[in-house]
Amino acid sequence: MIDTILYFLFSICYLTLLILNIKLIKKRNVSFYMVFLPLVIVGLIYDNIIISLGSFIGEGNVLLLLSMFRFWFHALFTPTLLLFAYGVAKQSSLQWANKFIFKIIFLMSTLALISYEIIQTINKNPEILREYGIIRYTFVGASGAPLMVIIMAFILLVVGVSLYRKTRWSIMMIGVALMVVGSAIPINLPSTAIINIFELFFICSLFLTQRYVTFSIHDKD
Repeated sequence: MIDTILYFLFSICYLTLLILNIKLIKKRNVSFYMVFLPLVIVGLIYDNIIISLGSFIGEGNVLLLLSMFRFWFHALFTPTLLLFAYGVAKQSSLQWANKFIFKIIFLMSTLALISYEIIQTINKNPEILREYGIIRYTFVGASGAPLMVIIMAFILLVVGVSLYRKTRWSIMMIGVALMVVGSAIPINLPSTAIINIFELFFICSLFLTQRYVTFSIHDKD
C-alpha cells in the first residue's frame, strides 16, 4: 500500500514539474532542444500512474496493454534527454557544443539509443511482477542498469561537469551522480518505489538546470 501511495505521489511531483516546465518554455525563448525534457516528464507521469494503479486494475490484458505504453514511452522518449543535454550545452555556450560534429554526435547517439530500445521492446516478453503490494508488468530477464541508461548517464554527466567548469553550476552534475549512485548501490528496503526518489531528484536537477541556463545565462547576454 505504501508503494502505491509513493508512486502516485511521484506522478503528482512530475505533473508539477511538467506545468512549471511548460510555463518556463512559454515565458522565455528557449532552445528547441529544451522541449524534450517535458516530453520525458510526460512519460514518467504515465509510468508512475500506471504502476500505482496496477493493484487496482489487476493482472490481465488491460494492465498489459497499459504497460506496453509504458515501455514504448520509455523507449521513444527517454533517449531524447541527450538532445536536451546538447541544448543545455549549446545555450550555455560551451565551446565544444558550437562545433557541428558534436551536434551530429548527439543526434546520432539519440537515434541509435531509440533504435536499440525499440528492438529491445519488440524482442522481450513482458511478465507479471508482484511485490510490496504493487502489481505491474516488466520484461523477462530485465536486471541491472540498461545499456541505454548507462550511456545516457555518462553523456549527461560529461555535460554537467562541463557546465560546472564554466559556470560553477553543479546541480545537473550532482543530479546525474545521485541517480547513478542510487541505481548502482543495492538498497535493502521493503519497497520498489524508494529507488525512484533518485530518478525524481535527477529530473528536478535537469529542470533547475534548464531554468538556470534560460534565465541566468540569457540575462547576461
